[in-house]
Amino acid sequence: MKILVINPPAYNNMDFIREGRCMQTKSSWAALWMPLSLCYISAVLRKDNHEVRLVDCIAEKTDIVKLVDLAVEFYPELVVLNTAIPSIAGDMSAGVEIKKAIPRIKIIIVGMYPSIFEKESLERFPHVDYAIMDEPEWVVGPLTGTIKAGGALNSIKGLIYRKSDEIIINERQNLPENNLDDLPFPARDLLNNNSYRLPTTGEKFTLISVGRGCSESCIYCIANLYYGRRFRKRSVENVVAEIAECTDRHDIRSFLFWGESFTTDPAYGEAICDEIIKRNIKITWSTTSRVDTLNPVLLEKMKKAGCILLGLGIESYDQNVLNNARKRIKIEQIDNAVSMVKNAGINSLGHFVFGLPGDTREIAKKTIKFALQNVDFAQFYCAIPYPKTELGRLAAENGWTLNYDYEDLDLTLSVMGNETMSAGEIKKIRDYAYRKFYFRPRMVLQAFREIKSFKSLFSVLNFIKWIKPTGLNRCANVLMK
Repeated sequence: MKILVINPPAYNNMDFIREGRCMQTKSSWAALWMPLSLCYISAVLRKDNHEVRLVDCIAEKTDIVKLVDLAVEFYPELVVLNTAIPSIAGDMSAGVEIKKAIPRIKIIIVGMYPSIFEKESLERFPHVDYAIMDEPEWVVGPLTGTIKAGGALNSIKGLIYRKSDEIIINERQNLPENNLDDLPFPARDLLNNNSYRLPTTGEKFTLISVGRGCSESCIYCIANLYYGRRFRKRSVENVVAEIAECTDRHDIRSFLFWGESFTTDPAYGEAICDEIIKRNIKITWSTTSRVDTLNPVLLEKMKKAGCILLGLGIESYDQNVLNNARKRIKIEQIDNAVSMVKNAGINSLGHFVFGLPGDTREIAKKTIKFALQNVDFAQFYCAIPYPKTELGRLAAENGWTLNYDYEDLDLTLSVMGNETMSAGEIKKIRDYAYRKFYFRPRMVLQAFREIKSFKSLFSVLNFIKWIKPTGLNRCANVLMK
């Protein structure tokens, strides 16, 4: 079968990252991620001898008109369409236009949207024929094979489909059974890898999945809804073999090790580092970690293996807020983690969330002060009451949530207040935190020192434009009242 796999065009003139639980505008990261899940899907389909074309409309600056022309020229039987909740209207409009041009085509949607909203995926969007809940790589193979053979769909776990006028929701996948080593390496050869570059150095980079799933129960997170509650790791040999393929075949030497926490199993993290060091693979990489799973030996090996940036899930510098969020970490562990990362010579990136239960303006000020004094880089988010999360339930019960459209469920926006702050106040605090952090003289000088090309200068200027410094005083007033 001919199958077109699509990362849809920009929505409302904004480029989106749509990678599993990560759904937000590209500007907040200042770097474009390659669509890792779509590369896996493409590799699975190609392994099953389908003719596959992968189009990343964001990277290729392809609008809907060009996408439809491309689809008509390729004339596939199936389309696999990536989705994210905040860009769902634009994502679906791409599918509508393709189906108008090729009425016989069948459309499969994947991503966080069908995983959370299930039946609505087909109910609200009649042009969609199939929706996949949770990890799509394990469903596209059986689904396309069954469609080709004209067989019954009721036994395919993780599938939503139409049967006459009825929408059928099959049993969900048993995610712990999904062995990540069984997947072929992502089909990066179907992408233009030159499109994915670090914003300041201009180096090519890519994502490497090291593991999926999270056993934690943080009330705001959707990771375990999509990947399950058990951490499933790839074998060390499998991960390092993919790294070697990237360096040897694609000339990529910068990586984001993608997963809920690289250090969920510290011994596993050490083993990956040991293998990189043993094979003398010269790369640089970044990843994320909980603050309670780090140790000096692991960090020393990470540094030696090429780690240059470690994201830390801090969320708030207040113990009561952390407890309310069921984060299961202590303030002392935050302090220790930041100190250990600094001593290892690795840059730290703190992740912070405003508006969680118990958060106040005074606590937000304390959290921002901690960020300013202790981490090298920071990401600041607004708490999002995603459906099916504990935070979503609490927000609904307490009347904290505003009326919102799906496009408002972006980590850069706020649709939820809490006991002491409105949604608007939380948004202003988040914006203020960004400006306060990144418009310090040392951060501006550091950014411009790292610029290696005109294109990287453009990326930095875009980031500055996104922060919008003209609102600094207005936002400061909110904190200082």
